Amino acid sequence: MKSAHLYIRVSTDEQKKTIYFLIEQEARSLHHCEINNIKVN
Repeated sequence: MKSAHLYIRVSTDEQKKTIYFLIEQEARSLHHCEINNIKVN
């Protein structure tokens, strides 16, 4: 099984204004890892 570390970040001032962008980014990253059998460290 492959493993990975997630790197969640904002890149614009608009994204900094809301925590939901980070939550969505993390959820999508975790989903990608789950369907591709990648263990998140």
